[in-house]
Amino acid sequence: MKALRVNKSEDGKVTLVDEDVPIPKPAEGEVLVKIRASAVQPSDILNSKGLFPITTFPRTIGRDWSGTVTAGPPDWIGKDVFGTSGPSFSFTHDGAQANYAVLPVNVLTAKPALLSYEQAALVGTPFTTAMIIFTRAAAKAGEIVLVLGATGNVGSWVMQCAKALGCKAIGVGRHGTDIDSIADPTLSGAKAMTAGKGPDVAVDTVGDFALTRAAFDVLAPNGRLCTITAPRSGGTEFPLDVLNLYRQQISVVGCNSIGFNSQEELGGMLGGNLVPWLEEGKITVPEPGSTERLPLERAVEAYDGRVKKAVIVFDE
Repeated sequence: MKALRVNKSEDGKVTLVDEDVPIPKPAEGEVLVKIRASAVQPSDILNSKGLFPITTFPRTIGRDWSGTVTAGPPDWIGKDVFGTSGPSFSFTHDGAQANYAVLPVNVLTAKPALLSYEQAALVGTPFTTAMIIFTRAAAKAGEIVLVLGATGNVGSWVMQCAKALGCKAIGVGRHGTDIDSIADPTLSGAKAMTAGKGPDVAVDTVGDFALTRAAFDVLAPNGRLCTITAPRSGGTEFPLDVLNLYRQQISVVGCNSIGFNSQEELGGMLGGNLVPWLEEGKITVPEPGSTERLPLERAVEAYDGRVKKAVIVFDE
């Protein structure tokens, strides 16, 4: 079969190539999935450059996927499934950007018929990242959530999940929904929109320290600042007002889908949250839209910058 592989030479050079490799064989408790689509996520691009210390080489990459079970327990064979990775799949075990992938049975989620293979393959990492944020923030129905980067891939899912959980979501972005981050760089509008209290949870998906600090400063007592990112350039040290931190009892929380406990738990978020919310009409999964559909032989174009956003599709 064909697979997109990351190799690392003895001198440390990392290369990404389309290779012929044997079709893997599932062991007890595993299935063989014929991959139909696999998204190219930002973390996949970082992985292709050898920037995750946990990755072992050579490695088939690809965190998010959809496909059809072709071997394994009889009750799964022929079913369409989808999912995402935990800390091992595509890092220390071969991932989804290949004709076939082996996965544990307990990470599978049945693909809803109303989702295309491409939609299902694109949703895993951004949706589960949003759910990790709410899990680690211990967000409760009725709380107010401020989202920095609300129009981005993860930020838009944080907005949807907040509403599905019964929270009020306030979006901040360059084309912001409720607050314009350029016109209001201090985010003082967040206080006005919450009767002076401030948001209970602030989620940073941008990595702009000025905005991050502004969000910290407007949090309500017992507020939680959650971040999934850091600046793309310059320093990564973030100064905090410790006096405000302890007086207001603020928590600062990092949220990392690769660092989360297990692929099984992330699959549970897809099956236990995304699917029922989708069926109840509480959320919508976007169409691929401007996302380019690439065959595997052109997948490197999504990794070298020629294609901005892509999903790899495989022949039926």
